Amino acid sequence: MNLRANIITNSVSVVILLILYFASRAKTLRDRPEDKLFSIMVFGVMLGSIMEALTYVIDGRTFTGARILNYILNTFIYSANMLLPFFLMIYVDICFYGKIERIMKYYKPQIIVGIIMIAMNVVNFFFPISYVITKANVYERRWFSYAYYAVILFYFISIFVMMQQYKKRHGARVFYKIGIFVVPVIIGTGLQFLFYGLSLAWLSSAIGLVGLFMVQQNEMAYIDPLVNTYNRQYLDHILSSWLSQNRKFVGVMMDIDRFKAINDGFGHTEGDRALKTVAKILKEASAGGEWLFRFAGDEFIVLKLSDVPSGLDDYMKEVIGRIEEFNAAAHAYELSISYGISFFSEGNADTFMKEMDERMYQMKEIHHREKEEASSEAMFTID
Repeated sequence: MNLRANIITNSVSVVILLILYFASRAKTLRDRPEDKLFSIMVFGVMLGSIMEALTYVIDGRTFTGARILNYILNTFIYSANMLLPFFLMIYVDICFYGKIERIMKYYKPQIIVGIIMIAMNVVNFFFPISYVITKANVYERRWFSYAYYAVILFYFISIFVMMQQYKKRHGARVFYKIGIFVVPVIIGTGLQFLFYGLSLAWLSSAIGLVGLFMVQQNEMAYIDPLVNTYNRQYLDHILSSWLSQNRKFVGVMMDIDRFKAINDGFGHTEGDRALKTVAKILKEASAGGEWLFRFAGDEFIVLKLSDVPSGLDDYMKEVIGRIEEFNAAAHAYELSISYGISFFSEGNADTFMKEMDERMYQMKEIHHREKEEASSEAMFTID
């Protein structure tokens, strides 16, 4: 690739990334670790694009400090090329699990490999095995440079495996289609690997980050930010989709008993924590195939494609068991839910939703009476 083509390609990358950065600043949740990591990736790719264009500008030109500058620029490019998929892997993991402490626990091999490869960048100054800058200040690739491509592939495979594991345990994250943000990077990096002198890695990385930003926007539109489940808007979408396909499914609507008492007695912060706890229980009880939505306030809905009305029976047994385990741990308050199950084989969404709602409130009334009777018995015993 000639100098003019390289500058144009990397300039397009920088323009895309500048637009992406200012668009991402409009997001409301800017303090999340994943948002900060996304910004780091944007600036890293932007610097990589600029520095690669500079290496083409100074390549073959001799002036004071030219070779040192060329080494510095290429050292950054080699490191950033490898670190982008590493950060991408960490980013997706944090988005899925929300726990930074997982990184050292589950990604030690990836971290060690990254440290080794960065160390090899330093070694290359003294023993040019990845690339060499000749006395004429011309860049030449060496055999060890291919190891960086292998590491990049290793990180992409790690992303794929992690997403598959999450899907197996918790169900698919609908909006995280790996091809949207990984495939452009793989194609660009692969072409640059096959055709020496071609410069597409940074432009393809910029396109991949645009795809990742689109994923973020879809998640923000359809994911409840407090409990990290699908929201009512996406519930309407799924119901509409299944009805149009004449699918049979079963649903359960759940409501936290005496949730107002938790808010009034322990504060809204603890009320939010109770909502998150219930959402976590509902997620972890899933055996696969259940779709979890926060419907409104302290109400949740779970849907599952099923040909029989008992399609959620095992799931609800697991949910109740986990709630009992929570209560047995002697927290400041106990959790209890009322729920109503409905099976859809024909009709419309309104009837289906109304049936779940009515059955849930029937159970809630039973729980309310049981609570009152228990209180009366306690008072009678004291008297």
